[in-house]
Amino acid sequence: MDTEIIHILELLAALVAAIIAYGQHRQKTIAEGEATEAFAGMAFAEAEQAEAEDRRADVVAFFDPMDDRMTEAPEGVPARSWKMNNETRSWVTIGHSPEEQASLLNQIAEAESQKKYHYFISVPSAFYEIEYGLVKGGGKG
Repeated sequence: MDTEIIHILELLAALVAAIIAYGQHRQKTIAEGEATEAFAGMAFAEAEQAEAEDRRADVVAFFDPMDDRMTEAPEGVPARSWKMNNETRSWVTIGHSPEEQASLLNQIAEAESQKKYHYFISVPSAFYEIEYGLVKGGGKG
């Protein structure tokens, strides 16, 4: 009977070793999968960062008066960068006849539809220089 007990104990030890080996293998497989996902996520993040830096460089070049490589607004530049707000529109048109007000508003709308950031508008009694939706200069007469 002693040999039977020894065989049973040996089988139990082998079973415990097999269970431990299976658990370690499973943990290794999970860790390898997580590492692969982490590397893929890191590569994706680096690609997104490079793309964002390129877009940022385009926007900076567009607004830099010394850099003429970007002549049109890059994709994603909000319209407010070149559109005039309502307060400025009312300031530009105040004191003008209704015909002149309509002409000024039409010139502004046309320039904004073309996404111009720098333009001149004029009526017989005045002219205005507009840049990024703001009045940069002007005169009467």
